[in-house]
Amino acid sequence: MNALVAKLAHPALVRVAQVAIGVVFVAAALAKIGDAAYVAQQVHNYHLAPVWAENLIATVMPWIELVAGVALVTGPRRRAGAVIVLGFMLFFTVAVGAAWARGLDFHCGCFGKAGAGVIGASKFFENVGLTILATIAVLPPRR
Repeated sequence: MNALVAKLAHPALVRVAQVAIGVVFVAAALAKIGDAAYVAQQVHNYHLAPVWAENLIATVMPWIELVAGVALVTGPRRRAGAVIVLGFMLFFTVAVGAAWARGLDFHCGCFGKAGAGVIGASKFFENVGLTILATIAVLPPRR
């Protein structure tokens, strides 16, 4: 396992992962920032947050995604941005998996209305892939 981690912690691979997941988060945030009502509806559809918190989540979450994504792409505090993005991806993957397991039928709201994918196997495994990318992004580059 250590050999795999050592290969994944190659500085160039870590940087590519940081930029890639950072760009995804910036794009997702920008798509959501302008339409908090739609995002709040998508948060509601998951049935994971209390109703009183849905608007707050819909308003604040995209800004956190944006700051973390920008940190990953531009460089300052890359590791902090990567930790935040990894936390989001772990939560999003569990949320999509739970919705899929419960048979809920709605669009994820991941990229606002522009790129709303339907909850299911495809979205779940897309999130698993992005979680792996975020995991690589958080690795300290080997020296």
